[in-house]
Amino acid sequence: MNKHFLLLLLLISFNGFGQRYEFDTFTEYQFIKTEKADAEKTFEFSNSKDNSYILSVLDKGKQVTLTFLHASGQKAVLKMDKTHFFDEEDLIVNCSSTEKQDLTSAKNAVVSFDFQKLNDTIIKKDTLQHYVIRTVDKKAEEEIGERHFIIQKSTDFHLPNITPGTIPYFCWASGKDLPSGLFRQTYIVKNSESIEKMVLVKYEKFRKILVLERGCQY
Repeated sequence: MNKHFLLLLLLISFNGFGQRYEFDTFTEYQFIKTEKADAEKTFEFSNSKDNSYILSVLDKGKQVTLTFLHASGQKAVLKMDKTHFFDEEDLIVNCSSTEKQDLTSAKNAVVSFDFQKLNDTIIKKDTLQHYVIRTVDKKAEEEIGERHFIIQKSTDFHLPNITPGTIPYFCWASGKDLPSGLFRQTYIVKNSESIEKMVLVKYEKFRKILVLERGCQY
């Protein structure tokens, strides 16, 4: 870590310059947008004890695209050199890369959705818990589709790594039943097609810190 970066971190620590988010878990997924699309490599950094925020990293060769999401609506998107990103433990994001999303509609939709437990799913001889979130409005079910969550064994040390700010997240936060654990697979079924599929490749403990500049005007 160079001296200028260390000085900036010290200023942040002592002057309250930024909002600090810690991550302790690294996951690698294959992302398959549609059944005909090629798989893309994507990474997630999460906090096993606080799933109100997440950092998603899309591998673009020599560069990565970072997307930070918080359940409050805070969002940051930026691109950077892949080697630099993985070498540095701490990442500082300024206001020019941030925005505030209005999540009112997702919060209000909670009353229209429920999690349901399906029969266990077997993947490579592992028997895994399988949940789905569906709308209770039968007329809208076909148009909206349903999202499936298959939970990796022995990962109940981690709260469910649902994307913060989404309907499934707010359903879970309201007390609706979805067990802890990292997702082995998650995907949407719509019009008899599986889309936006995430397939777990590996997970491990990995420490990273992200600092968002305070006082951003949205």
